[in-house]
Amino acid sequence: MYSAMAIAFCVSVILGEMIVLTEHLHGHLTHDAINGSQKIHRHAVPRIGGVAVFVGVICGGAVMTFGGQNLWLYFVLSCMPAFLSGLVEDLTKKVSVRARLLATVIAGAGFSLMTGYSLHHFGVPYVDNLLTWRLAALLFTGFAVGGVANAINIIDGCNGLASGTAMMLLGTFAYIAWNVDDNSLFLVILTFLGAIAGFFVMNFPRGLIFLGDAGAYSIGFLLAALAVALPARNPEVSPVIGLLVLIYPVSETLFSIARRFRAPQGKVDQPDRKHLHSLVFRALRYVVPDPTNRNSISSLLVWGLPLLSAITAASLEEAKTRTVLIAVVLNALIYVLAYRVTLSRVSSRRRGRLRHRS
Repeated sequence: MYSAMAIAFCVSVILGEMIVLTEHLHGHLTHDAINGSQKIHRHAVPRIGGVAVFVGVICGGAVMTFGGQNLWLYFVLSCMPAFLSGLVEDLTKKVSVRARLLATVIAGAGFSLMTGYSLHHFGVPYVDNLLTWRLAALLFTGFAVGGVANAINIIDGCNGLASGTAMMLLGTFAYIAWNVDDNSLFLVILTFLGAIAGFFVMNFPRGLIFLGDAGAYSIGFLLAALAVALPARNPEVSPVIGLLVLIYPVSETLFSIARRFRAPQGKVDQPDRKHLHSLVFRALRYVVPDPTNRNSISSLLVWGLPLLSAITAASLEEAKTRTVLIAVVLNALIYVLAYRVTLSRVSSRRRGRLRHRS
């Protein structure tokens, strides 16, 4: 059962190591820029770790049992628009945010068409009535999947943050699938987990290779697709359990959109340095002077949020939808509280430096 996971892990590690060792040959195309509002690393690093993850998933799926392999194939084929649009951006830096968002929405809609799985039931009467229309459910699923794919890209800012978060969330999905005897989905999730873990050991704590857009969008897509597939295949699982599992990246995204809308001449698609992980990195400046160590420690601190939602979701897998929604709101409020406290700390340090200079 675990051979697919092991192969996915080994292929991902080996390919990631090869990318790092040969960066002098392809770095002019694959290096991540060190300048930019969201950049907190000091040296150019290959940003095509997503290739290692994706190839690991493919190789792992090649040895999967027949039942799981059919389901794995749906995930891989429908993920292609997200992966390819991200890879082109990693290599050319010329794909717009809107084009990448559209690609992930198409990937989500494609997954729904291939599998027949969609978001069509939330226990909310008027919403559920609307989603009984196949086209409405298809479009809603596509946009929801695209949104989560972009959410993982947004939190991909510190060493291990996105991949570590993804492993926690995949572990939760795997636990729920195993608990409801969905062995095919359980096997598929383990394969994804193995491939991401292979990348993780190269990325954390030293940041030798980055996910890039191809990796972040692909992982985000896979997580969102699992959030759709799990309750669709297992009616005893709450239809909003996936939202609870994914509430940290979703909260980060919604909070970022609201923040940028309020900013003077703010544009939703423009990056900034005000994500939670960026604020944590700045707040630790005087506690951990070395930027590389501070980068990884920031991830360790922020991981508390996805860990909390993962544990909560695992304990509420078959709870009533209303209970799960209450847990979603509480986890979102905890994110807001963490953000406010961190922002206050950063602002107070900035004011202190200004007074000292004056």
